[in-house]
Amino acid sequence: MASGAVTYDEAVDYLYGLEAARGWDLKLERVRAALERLGSPERRYPSVLIAGTNGKGATAAIVHSVLQEAGFRTGLYTSPHLVSFTERIRIGFAEIARERVARGVARLRRLTEEARIPLTFFEMATVLAFDEFARDQVDAVVLEVGLGGRLDATNVVEPVASAVVSIGRDHEEFLGDTLDAIAREKAGVMRAGRAAVLGPALPAEARAALLEEAARIGARVVEADAGRTEAEEVSLRGAHMRRNAAVALELIDELGVACPHLRVDARTRRVGLAAVRWPGRLDVVHHRPLVVVDGAHNREGVAALVEGLPSVFEARRPRLLFAVLADKPWHDMARALLPHVAGVTVTQAGGKRGVPASDLASAFGGGLPVAIDPDPAHALAGLLARDPEAPVLVAGSLFLVGAVYEMLLGRHGLRSVFEPLPEIAA
Repeated sequence: MASGAVTYDEAVDYLYGLEAARGWDLKLERVRAALERLGSPERRYPSVLIAGTNGKGATAAIVHSVLQEAGFRTGLYTSPHLVSFTERIRIGFAEIARERVARGVARLRRLTEEARIPLTFFEMATVLAFDEFARDQVDAVVLEVGLGGRLDATNVVEPVASAVVSIGRDHEEFLGDTLDAIAREKAGVMRAGRAAVLGPALPAEARAALLEEAARIGARVVEADAGRTEAEEVSLRGAHMRRNAAVALELIDELGVACPHLRVDARTRRVGLAAVRWPGRLDVVHHRPLVVVDGAHNREGVAALVEGLPSVFEARRPRLLFAVLADKPWHDMARALLPHVAGVTVTQAGGKRGVPASDLASAFGGGLPVAIDPDPAHALAGLLARDPEAPVLVAGSLFLVGAVYEMLLGRHGLRSVFEPLPEIAA
C-alpha cells in the first residue's frame, strides 16, 4: 500500500496481507495498545458482546435491527463477510463506506507501524470498527466475537451485557477439544456484576462450565427462554433463529436496564424482529427454481439447518450444492445432510483450505446421484438451468455461500448482500 491516498482495494489487499503473514494470534495486548494510541474509542459508547459456536452473528443482527428500529444509531461488527469487507462494519443500516475503509486502514497502518504494534487481520479490522463507531458518535454498538471469547480482539471492551448463544466443537486447535474447555474460553466475555445471557439450547456439559465460570467471575446469569412469545416474530427462518431471538431480546432488555435511555418498548421490539435481515442463513436467493443458501459449516450448524429445512422446502427434498473446508468434520456433515436431499453436486470453495470436489464425492454414498463440478458458479448455473421445479440447497461453507451471492449480485448489478435480490427465472 503506497504512501498518501489509497484506494479501497489497496486497503483490503493490505489487510489480507496481514492475514497471510500473521494468521490468528489470540492475544489482547496489541489491540489494547493500538486503541490506547487512538484515545480508547471503544469506551465512548455502550456495547453488548456476543459469543457462541453458531448463531452469534444472527443474534447480533437481531439486536442491531431492534435498536435501529427504536431510533438509536447503532454500530454492528460481525465476521466473516460473504462478498465485501464492508459487510463487517455497519453504522445504522448501511455498510461502512469504502472510502472510510481506505482512509481508516491507511491511518491505522501509519499508527501501528510507527508504534511497532504488529496487528493481525482481525485485530486491525476490530480496531478499525471501534474507531469508526466512535467517529460516527453511535448510541450503542453490537459486537460479534470472532473466535472463542477470552482472547478474541473484541473482548477488550467492557460490555454492559454479554451472551453465549451456543457451544459446539469448532476451532478446537484454538479453544480445546471438549465442550467444557470451549465453554470456558467463551465465558471470557462475561463481566463481574453484569448480565451474562445463556442460550436456551446449550449442551449440559457446556452449561455447567459456563455457570461455574459465571460464579467465579461474579457475572449475573440470565437464562434465555426459547418459549418467549416475542421471539416468534423474528423474520429469520428456523427454530434455531427463534432461540437466537430469545437471546437477543434478553440482551436488549439488559441494555435498557444498564442504559435507561436505550430502553425499547414492546411494539418496537416486534417491528425490529420482523425487519431483521441476515444473509446466508436459510436465505431464499432464487425463486424458480427455489434456491436456499445456508452457511452451516460444522456439525451443529448442519443440525440446525436440517431442523429448519421444512420451513422453506416443506416436504420436498432439494438438490444439494456442497463445499466445505478441510478442517471441518465434513464426513459427519455429509452423513447428516444425505437423508434430506434428492441429489448432490460437490464443488470446492475457500481456495487451498477447501476439500477438493473429487474427495468430497466419496462422502455422499447411499445411492443418490452425485455430480462433481469444481467451479461453484458453474455448478450453480447448471442446477438453475436443469429443472425450474426442482429446489436447490447450498450449504457447507460460508465461502461457498459468498461465491453464490457474488454470482447473483453480479447478475443484477447489485453491490451488497443486504440488498434484496429480485425474483428471477432460470
